[in-house]
Amino acid sequence: MAGAVDLQDCVALHQAGRLDEAIRCYRGALPQDHGGIQVNRLLGLALFARGEPAAALDHLHAALARAPADPTLLNDSGNVLRALGRRPEAVQAFRRAIAADPRFAFAHFNLADGLLEMGLHAEALEAFRTILVRRLDGIDADFHNNLGTCLMALDRAAEALGPFGAALKADPTHAAAAAHAGAALQRLGRNRESVEFLRDWARRHGATVQLLTTLGQGLLNLTDHAPALQVFDEVLRQQPDLERGLTGRGLALSGLSRHADAIAVLDRAVELHPSSRSVQLISGNIRLAAKDPEGAIAAFARAAALPPARLPDAALAMLLFNRMRLCDWTDFATTRDAVLSGAADGSLRLPPFEALCIADDPALHLRCASVHARENQPARRAALPARTEGGRIRIGYVSGEVREHAVGHLMARLLELHDRSAFEIHAISLGRITGDAVQARLRAAVDGFHDVSALPDETAVAHVRGLGLDIAIDLNGYTGDSRTALFAQGIAPVQAVFLGYPGTMGAPFMDYILADAITVPEEAGHHYAEKVVRLPECFMPTDDLREITIAGLTRAQFGLPEDAFVFCCFNNTHKILPDAFDGMMRILAAVPGSVLWLREENTAATAHLREAAAARGIDPARLVMAGRVDHADHLGRHALADLFLDTLPYNAHTTACDALGAGLPVLTQIGQAFAGRVAASLLHAVGLPEMIVDSQAAFEERAIALASDSAALAAIRASLMAGLDDCALFDTTRYTRNLEIALRAMCDRHRSGGPPEGFSVTPQHKV
Repeated sequence: MAGAVDLQDCVALHQAGRLDEAIRCYRGALPQDHGGIQVNRLLGLALFARGEPAAALDHLHAALARAPADPTLLNDSGNVLRALGRRPEAVQAFRRAIAADPRFAFAHFNLADGLLEMGLHAEALEAFRTILVRRLDGIDADFHNNLGTCLMALDRAAEALGPFGAALKADPTHAAAAAHAGAALQRLGRNRESVEFLRDWARRHGATVQLLTTLGQGLLNLTDHAPALQVFDEVLRQQPDLERGLTGRGLALSGLSRHADAIAVLDRAVELHPSSRSVQLISGNIRLAAKDPEGAIAAFARAAALPPARLPDAALAMLLFNRMRLCDWTDFATTRDAVLSGAADGSLRLPPFEALCIADDPALHLRCASVHARENQPARRAALPARTEGGRIRIGYVSGEVREHAVGHLMARLLELHDRSAFEIHAISLGRITGDAVQARLRAAVDGFHDVSALPDETAVAHVRGLGLDIAIDLNGYTGDSRTALFAQGIAPVQAVFLGYPGTMGAPFMDYILADAITVPEEAGHHYAEKVVRLPECFMPTDDLREITIAGLTRAQFGLPEDAFVFCCFNNTHKILPDAFDGMMRILAAVPGSVLWLREENTAATAHLREAAAARGIDPARLVMAGRVDHADHLGRHALADLFLDTLPYNAHTTACDALGAGLPVLTQIGQAFAGRVAASLLHAVGLPEMIVDSQAAFEERAIALASDSAALAAIRASLMAGLDDCALFDTTRYTRNLEIALRAMCDRHRSGGPPEGFSVTPQHKV
């Protein structure tokens, strides 16, 4: 019989790192350990150290069978279970170890980290707090960093800064804590502070990849795309396949309008990380910026098909909306229902503008906008003081569409008519400088034109604050070339949303929304985070000097039949949903020989619409597409149609103004939300309330009846034409004076120290 094994010799081999010899030694010692506890534990630990967790667990369980309440064994088995990915069992083992010895520090730390790994952040936070309260030994930089990470996961970035600071105090070279502190500052909207902190830390201690990716994200948040590109180039030099490096570089390139390069980078990211929803989403957004809607849809479809994200994302909503732009109604009802259900229970994100387009639900719009504002614009708005000196009220209109665009056309005459003795008017341009005729007119109409399109956010904020505005008016909201970050940080003592976005921004940094009694009736005010200012007659400005070419235009030159009844709908394709299109097809079927004149927005949409018509038994030739023409001709060609058919949940807005201004009657169904009530407001303002219905059935019945009663339709048209010159909608001088009453009241209230409060303007001039 072999001699007895000295267990101390086995331990010495183990401590020296000679694991193979130690394991043989422990196995030789097992027969001598009649309790089976000590040697099984040591053998299990040696096997674990050699990378054999399953075998290690067998020996630890053998020891636990003899000593089921031993805290050390329970803690050891928990560590092995974590390594095996069996986290719930590991957490249970740590809890049992703590129950056996409440002061066992290692078990407390392991429990907190295990809960954090499982995503049980609230429970993890309690575990971290228990360690602090009991002042257990071992609280170090890693502990503070993990506590901060837990708070970040709970969306408590302000609190997380404390633990990250404590980690850096305990270990100034703790790179992960530095990167996390920078990320927390970004979450709080303190992007410039984050960038400066990370750059300073890197100069003193060196830059890790994690820190560089966080720095790059901060630069992207500041729209500093060129330096962000340099940072991500360095990240990829160190780790060429890193997901965050590739997506960051792609976003920086896209921000610099290097779209082909950005797409190439994202294609590489998709190839390397095909199961990443984030990569697919970013790929889709970059393709949208590059005017590649089909590529974007493919990317969003891949994202939506992947397993559900740990955090809510917008993949399904973006897939739905971008298919809508192409009138691709694949699985439309099922997808829309899933998006609305997910938005309601918080399991997915529905961006605010997309919410307006798919649901006539102002409560949903408020919820989606509030989530979007909270997650994307966390900056705390600066409390800018009111100007105390007298003089003109300074108004800043902020827009990405100060050019040939619907907003540019609507705003031009208003800006020209502002009372310059009482108001100083500034245009802050967020979009490209085109030099077109509309942009030239807008430049000439204001006291100051400021192009901040290429400026990083903080530089743009500083520039606009330097103008000393009394009121800043956001004409974008969550659309187009918006820069919501400017308003989130604060660029004027009073801030309002107007015209370009027909809904609430759900944000604490906007004081007012400009509407009217029809678009936002009194009983609907609680669906708006802003205080509602109701202008008289209609909220929408128009241009009473608009040039309209009617004479000389013929149906033949636009491919319209001379003697047929022409229904018209020049709304954007994303507004034409299947239910609305079904109704239009039923109307065509009931009016023999009639045609539907639609805007040709893109070739894919045209093809899909014609396919949809054929599927509904309507000859696709009865859909006539209107191509792009000169603006004056576009306005004038409306007169060639007989009746404009509106859509819901998103009405005709500028398109309805265009139709009415040319004498074309508009038929609308009024909705519940702002976006679905605009056409009704416009019709009241031209004296045609009889063209407003409250159901789809009534809409179809009225359209068919008017197409069958030429005398009735002619009377409506004659009434519209007779009133155009002096109706509320096209009296821009009257509109401007009423808007100025609202602006004075908003400014005066702030100067007197009062909080924002909703009100209705009593018109200076009545119809």
